[in-house]
Amino acid sequence: MKSKDLTPLIMWFVLIAGIVVISFIRLSRSLSIWDGYPVDFDIIFIGLYILWMTIELRVSKKDVNAEGKKTSDFMTCQLYGAGQALTILAALWFPSVWRVPNAAHFVGISIFLFGVCYRSWAIRTLGQFYSHRVRTVSQHQIVVSGPYRFTRHPAYAGMIIANTGISIYFLSWVTICVFIFILIPAILLRIVIEEKTLLGIDGYSEFAKKRKRLFPAVW
Repeated sequence: MKSKDLTPLIMWFVLIAGIVVISFIRLSRSLSIWDGYPVDFDIIFIGLYILWMTIELRVSKKDVNAEGKKTSDFMTCQLYGAGQALTILAALWFPSVWRVPNAAHFVGISIFLFGVCYRSWAIRTLGQFYSHRVRTVSQHQIVVSGPYRFTRHPAYAGMIIANTGISIYFLSWVTICVFIFILIPAILLRIVIEEKTLLGIDGYSEFAKKRKRLFPAVW
């Protein structure tokens, strides 16, 4: 019997537990700037983030028993997950430079939602071939529809966009540093490792020649 890879599931539960605990601490410290307003957008943002993670939990559950040959990815899954978790946890823990509600909050939440929707579109388009693990499955095919018409890794691009929105909304130097120096490098490393596997799939080299990795005309 093959051992199951429970890493994505474990990381999901740890992340949600951390968000809940730090959110309660945040509220007890009265860090919210929405007092006196009919809606606390901090709570709405946290709720949207948890909803996003709950939707992605389906992928983690699928990965536990999914067929596929895993490759040596140098623990990029763990590094990637840690970068994502630290970004949102730092955003919730450290006081924002925004002292009053302003346009940056609505810009941030809009960018966050766009990134989540873009990533979800990519995951749905890839279907059975999407995984949180670096792996190949039988009859693996190159998908060229949806956002894959434009770039090779739109799901990672969506993750970067979503966390850009988080960093703008909960702006603090710690959050920015975690995002730029931990999460983004983890994503870039994972892409490099992942493409070593993808290049072994028929047609991927030709697919890659016509598209940038993350953002058109950038990289």
